[in-house]
Parts: sequence; C-alpha cells; structure tokens
Amino acid sequence: MKDGFITEARREFHLRILSGIVRTNAKGTPNFADSSSVLSSSIAREMLSLFGGSAGEGLLTAQTAGLVFEDLCLSFLRDCFEKIAHLRPGKWMFARNLSIARFEQYKHLVDVENLTALHPELAAVLGGNYIIKPDIVVSREPEEDDMINMSGSVVDALSANRTVLRKANGTDPILHASVSCKWTLRSDRSQNSRTEALNLIRNRKGHLPHIVVVTA
Repeated sequence: MKDGFITEARREFHLRILSGIVRTNAKGTPNFADSSSVLSSSIAREMLSLFGGSAGEGLLTAQTAGLVFEDLCLSFLRDCFEKIAHLRPGKWMFARNLSIARFEQYKHLVDVENLTALHPELAAVLGGNYIIKPDIVVSREPEEDDMINMSGSVVDALSANRTVLRKANGTDPILHASVSCKWTLRSDRSQNSRTEALNLIRNRKGHLPHIVVVTA
C-alpha cells in the first residue's frame, strides 16, 4: 500500500529539518543535544541515524535555527491541512507571530490593556502581558451570508445574530490553533510555553483554540 500524503509529508519535513537546521560538532553530536550529557548526546546521534540523510553544513545560530524550524512547521501544517479541506471547509489562514488580539476570542484584550494603561492601579489586580504573539496561528475567516445560505435560506436578520461564524455579525477571524515551536526545550522555554497556554485559556471569550507545542 502506498504511503499516505501525511506520512510522505512528515518524512520530507524531517529531511528538511536535517538539511536546514541540524548540524554536528567534531564528535558527531547533533546541535539539538545537550552536549554535556552523555545520554542526551547518545540519543541525539541515534535519532540522527534514523533520519536517513546527512546533516547540513556551516554554522547556524540558535535564533536562525528557531526561525527556520517555525517556517518548516508552518509549511507542514498548511500542506497537510489542505489535503483535508473536504473535512474542514472554509477559508483558513496560517501565519507566524500574529497578535492574538486580531482574533475574535481575544480582541477584547486591547480594551483591557488600554484600561490598565489609563489606570495603573488596575494592573495589580488584572495583571499584564495579555496580548501575546504565538509562533504559529491557524485561523478561520467568518463566512458571508451568501455562503451560509448557499443551499437554501439558513440565516436572516432575525436569527443567528451572535454566532462568530457569521461575518455579518462583525466577527473577526476565529483562532483555531496556537502552535509554539521550540527547536530545543530547556526548562525556561517550557515555562514560556506553559505561560502562553494559560494566557490563551484564561483570557479567551468563546471557543478555546487548540494549543500545541512542537519541539525537536
């Protein structure tokens, strides 16, 4: 049986990581290992052999590796999502580093931030840093009434006046998923992902998006 698209795309995704991000030192230890740990280095070398390819050449900064990793993750998600468009119809957007305030569930955070800026004493009660920018966001555009009523009259001026799926209600794009990409996952980075997830959970109005962390 021929491999499915997702299996092939995942294999290609790994090879792109291998050539685009993975580098090895003089001892053959990949740059995603903790080189000071014998166990970590051993596991990383075994993972490298399972890739079935060769690591890239040249120096690569941690910041550059992180950006490339985000790009590769976004491409993989978008390409696979397109193959299930018949299961998830609609206008979908994949983007990097967009403020959550641009989406329906979190647009109220702009008002909260403005309020605490005018009244600093409220910041002690409400906290701060509400508006975050996930590494990758997946969102859906609300639908025009013509699309909703394509097979017959479904909505009108008298009903469905609060649904976020209807563009006529003044809805902003709906955040479907937030993806945090971490090339390596130190304790501080895992804490950052946790804080980001709690922010998304606590500060939403409406549907909670999927929250995912991807690490090498």
